Amino acid sequence: MNARMLIAEIVRRAVAVDSVGTPLAEIEGWDSLKGVRLVLRMQEIVGRELSEDEIAGLHSVADVDRLLESVRGP
Repeated sequence: MNARMLIAEIVRRAVAVDSVGTPLAEIEGWDSLKGVRLVLRMQEIVGRELSEDEIAGLHSVADVDRLLESVRGP
């Protein structure tokens, strides 16, 4: 799963993201509850709790992709 698919799942509709640098807060329909849902869903995907630093680093679509890539490995 990539960041765009995951974010679309969280906001429950197709998401138009102009670039991977798009801040999560600028995604239509995004709010703090969506942020919590994102963290919980990512924890399910990676099979562990995310660290506070990992959670604090989730500001943009690129950040979500980067974290997903880091747990998948090369």
